[in-house]
Amino acid sequence: MSEERKKVLQRFQERLAHLESGAVAGPAHWHLFHLHNALNALPDDHSAANLHLNEFDRADLAKEFPEMEADKAPTVSEIRSRFDMVAGGML
Repeated sequence: MSEERKKVLQRFQERLAHLESGAVAGPAHWHLFHLHNALNALPDDHSAANLHLNEFDRADLAKEFPEMEADKAPTVSEIRSRFDMVAGGML
């Protein structure tokens, strides 16, 4: 087994234990979603699994690296405003 694959397996195991401990901050369903996607990708593509684990860690990383604020989802009003601009007079 390659070293990269071992690292991803270890990382997955750590995230799963973190969820099992109940120490997850924020909506746990997103953590479960990303962990599930990582597990699905793991047998065939450990690089894709690693990307899903990155998404799992995104909230914690945002605390550590405030410059990631650009990655935060827009508000509903921001989406509405942009949609109105895109739709223009079409509707």
